[in-house]
Amino acid sequence: MGKILKIFAWGTAGLVLALAAGALAVKLYFSQARLKTLAGDYAEKNLGREVTFDSIALDLSGLSIANLRVSEYPDFKKGEFFSASAFSVRPSFRALLRRELKINSISAAGLNMRVAEVKKDTYNFSDLLAPAPPGREARPAAKEPAAPPLSVSSLKVRGSRFSYTNAAGDIAVTFKDINLSAAGISPSGLFPVEAGFTMAVASPYFNGEIPAALKGKLSLGGFAPEKGRAEIEKASFALGGVKGEVKGSLSNLLEPDAKLALTVHQFSTADLKTIFKNLPAKILLPEIEADTDFKLTAKYITLRSAALRAGPVKASLRGWVAWNPRFAYNLLTDVKAQIPEIDTTLLARKAKQYPLPQGLKLPLSEVSARVSLKNGVAAIPSFSLDSSPLSLKGTAIINFSGPQLTAAGTANAEIKNFSRLAEIAPGLLGAYALSGAGGAALNYSYAGALAVTGKAVLNGLGASFAGRKLAGLSGAAEFTMDSLTARKLQGKLDGEDFTASFSARSLLKHPKADFELKLARLVIKESPAAAPVAAKAAAAGAAGEPFYLDLAGAAQIGAIEHPNFRCGPASMRLNLVNISDDLKALDGTASFTAGPGKFSELYVLAGKHKAAKVALYPLLVLQKASKLSKALRLPDFNNIDFVSMEGDYSFNKGLMKLNKSALTAAVADVSSSGSINLPAEKLDMKINVTLKEASGIKMSAPAAMFVKGTFDDPSVKADMKSIAEQPAVKKALEKLAPGASKLLKGLFK
Repeated sequence: MGKILKIFAWGTAGLVLALAAGALAVKLYFSQARLKTLAGDYAEKNLGREVTFDSIALDLSGLSIANLRVSEYPDFKKGEFFSASAFSVRPSFRALLRRELKINSISAAGLNMRVAEVKKDTYNFSDLLAPAPPGREARPAAKEPAAPPLSVSSLKVRGSRFSYTNAAGDIAVTFKDINLSAAGISPSGLFPVEAGFTMAVASPYFNGEIPAALKGKLSLGGFAPEKGRAEIEKASFALGGVKGEVKGSLSNLLEPDAKLALTVHQFSTADLKTIFKNLPAKILLPEIEADTDFKLTAKYITLRSAALRAGPVKASLRGWVAWNPRFAYNLLTDVKAQIPEIDTTLLARKAKQYPLPQGLKLPLSEVSARVSLKNGVAAIPSFSLDSSPLSLKGTAIINFSGPQLTAAGTANAEIKNFSRLAEIAPGLLGAYALSGAGGAALNYSYAGALAVTGKAVLNGLGASFAGRKLAGLSGAAEFTMDSLTARKLQGKLDGEDFTASFSARSLLKHPKADFELKLARLVIKESPAAAPVAAKAAAAGAAGEPFYLDLAGAAQIGAIEHPNFRCGPASMRLNLVNISDDLKALDGTASFTAGPGKFSELYVLAGKHKAAKVALYPLLVLQKASKLSKALRLPDFNNIDFVSMEGDYSFNKGLMKLNKSALTAAVADVSSSGSINLPAEKLDMKINVTLKEASGIKMSAPAAMFVKGTFDDPSVKADMKSIAEQPAVKKALEKLAPGASKLLKGLFK
């Protein structure tokens, strides 16, 4: 036994001496000069690049290199491709005796690699990947023995950097401050890894830095990346002031199958101001959580599932996106969200750079949508919005693949309560005291211009406007962007029943409207004074092209009331074109009948209602003329009860022709003929008055007046022929001078 121990001791001592002698020989043979020469020759023959270093050490403890530099192809005149300030490998020679390849440690500091795209699919390292020139066909090699097991006890990389730029030079990505550590590295088993780095991006789409840190486990899959896998225990990142975390697992490190969970902590838009300059400030956003399951390759990504949660927003996404050989995608997403109450005035103050409308108070709403995105086409088979005042459902197809955006779809809206709808825009709708319900169904399309067609239904609409009160309005209306038609509407106006139908077309340029109206009673009220803004808008409109309206239809009113005019049943028919404020282009016809009734001081009514002034022009002229023609001893037509009045007018370029204008009253019967130039208010009329017994004078034939001049300054002359033909006048003349009537008749001829 002692002899064996002596042999082992001498053998060990001999081995130590041999190793020491070998180390000394290696150190003496591989001098710095010889190593630099060998490295330079190897790089020139195999890499086609220049390689330099400050120092290299190779001994029994391992290999270490200081300030290693590798040039771009072919030399440093083209730049530097790779560098390392320090690199060392410490193998275990004891493990080699057991036919094991074990490295105690690998460390590197200041690694720096620059990757640049020279042209499409060609990079500054592509020459290193070029296949070797073909040689003679070699004999089938004998089966090589299995490589010894490899393990690395410790790997550390500090202060390193990796950069990439594309061929166009507008995208640059840099990973800097890279720190990496791993332990117990083996070809197949899981080993712990920790890493930290900062990713800096400069591009037309995004500019900023994203610090990140990673902790997890990695398996190399026997040095086959497709068999490798990773478990991410925790990965953190920051974008501006926004912080997030990722955890999950990956299999197949070459084309990963991944299941990752993402969390972005609650943040404010102010946290992103350093990255996105135009974001509004201090808008608080909720925490975002996402669970993803996807497959990533060099040509496409398949998203098997993705679930997103952000406060009141929930969304799911699945589909694929490909980019090689061409960009294509097919994605399907479902979104549900609860939008809280929003005051747009407060929102507009925070987002001053955006043209947000102010004064809106949006209610709590539930929103949902399903969206399919496929190669430039967004198909929305369903979307909905539900809130206390209204609900909305619809579909849409949006095509943005061509040179011009096109869209088409349908929408159905239910207005549950007009009163609550008015609360959304209190400044605009609050004064109208809306009530009731309604709905609409429409089809829409867009191809450079918006087109809408549909049908609206009203159910008991109520409103207050211009001192009037509308209640219980019900019916249906069909509409387009340029037309509106209602077959039958019914309701109450100031408590009086009415029915109406109308149609209007060419609303945007020259409205043309037809109507039928039946109203039990109309109370004419004074219109409220126009607001200063409205007055300015009207003045601006008057300065430009005049607004024209065509109007045709009929109205039947059971009674009309005004402090200066009241009457029983009235009817009206219109067929007018080119109605405008100045009446210069007015053409068409108008007629009406009314009575019995009473009027007084019609100037007050005419001064406030232009339509009434045109209809009552002959009576207004009669009132002035009766005062100017005192010799005829006419009654006070400024205050009179009447049995009926009729009017039948025709218009040609603003000239109103009196086809018929008649007033029947207890004191007199009046008829007018002639014409009135409405724009200039010039008169050319003849008024026939037949006094009745109630006036104190009874005429069997009318007395006439000729009225010239203007409405403000009329000129009245009595028709002496009509006066001479009065029976009472004739009788008086015969008594005074027999034959005088024949003489007068001859004179008037």
